[in-house]
Amino acid sequence: MKTCTLLALSFGILPGAAFAQTGAREVKVAGPTRLDWQFASQGFGAGPAKVPADYDSTKQRYQLYVPPVKKKAAWPLIVFISPGDKPAGLSAFKAVCDREGVLFCSPFAAGNTVLPGQRTRVVLDMLDDVRRKFPVDPDQTYLSGFSGGGRMACAIGFALPECFGGIAPVCGTNPVSRFAFLRHRAVDRLSLAFITGETDFNRKENEVYMQPWMEELGMRSKLWIVPKLAHQIPDSKVMAEVYAFLKADLKKRQDDGKSLPGLSFREDQDEAKNAAAFLAEGVKQVDDQKRTWRGIATLQFVSQRWPKSEAAAQARERLQQIVKDEAILQRVAEQGDKDEQLSLTAQAKAFERFGRIAQAIQAWELLAQSQPGTAAAKHAEREISRLKKK
Repeated sequence: MKTCTLLALSFGILPGAAFAQTGAREVKVAGPTRLDWQFASQGFGAGPAKVPADYDSTKQRYQLYVPPVKKKAAWPLIVFISPGDKPAGLSAFKAVCDREGVLFCSPFAAGNTVLPGQRTRVVLDMLDDVRRKFPVDPDQTYLSGFSGGGRMACAIGFALPECFGGIAPVCGTNPVSRFAFLRHRAVDRLSLAFITGETDFNRKENEVYMQPWMEELGMRSKLWIVPKLAHQIPDSKVMAEVYAFLKADLKKRQDDGKSLPGLSFREDQDEAKNAAAFLAEGVKQVDDQKRTWRGIATLQFVSQRWPKSEAAAQARERLQQIVKDEAILQRVAEQGDKDEQLSLTAQAKAFERFGRIAQAIQAWELLAQSQPGTAAAKHAEREISRLKKK
């Protein structure tokens, strides 16, 4: 019996339909995900973020590839989202999975025609099922996908950065979350590999819009424009380069986990414990004079993500106390203004490069209105005047 089959059986994976010539297996999800799929999908709106009343996690299926290597204490994992209803991506990643000892999974019934909430749920049902069967390392869990699947990879990865080490959207992207805390954590943790084809109709979106935008925000990112490729998944050589890029920043993620343990992934994913841990880190950072604004953003996020929790109540109380503390408010103003300038300036430039002039003007207007009388506001006003002449 092959090593990968022995590994699969030893972790309780029941025999399923084999994928011809790949060594992959079709696996059923054992139970509902513990990961916060509702939060990960809330950005799509109340309607699209729902799942059908008869949705059953145990009816979900996915393709799983276990490379022929010895058991690991902590497995790397590639999660790939297809734009269609069948799994995709393994042929592009199989060589690197075999060489590096990386697990691979891709869901059924999670294509572009599925509502975003249900699609998110399917992906996270699959991810948590793999995590139940194998000791998967979140710092080495990489989320990828093709076309609409790449957009979903960005949406999920930016919403739950503690669960991933990097995102590799192929021919399809989505912007970072609106929450300042999640933008900060994306900068801290995630590596972004943008892959597009030389003649891909989404090339401009990757090349002049999204990758430069993320880079200006301070995220570690790299763009691949694959010669002679249209709107397609590249070959294994390109994806091996992508994997090497994502993997190269592992130590940074490990160091981040040591310095900010409360913001790290927790296996049980208990809501109250997560909220309390995030709260504790937020309070600690508020007291750090160099990270006060980061602490404020963390406290705000706790109250927004877990609004009914005891931790959220404590976060709101702490924020009310801060309003009365002039020393802290001064640090918040200085650090927060710089962060807002960075975010809105990068956003405005990205919109202009992509030809969305009205949205670029809106971003500059927001900056001018939020920081009146400052050098940043005056610069924003000049940019508004210039863009209105276009």
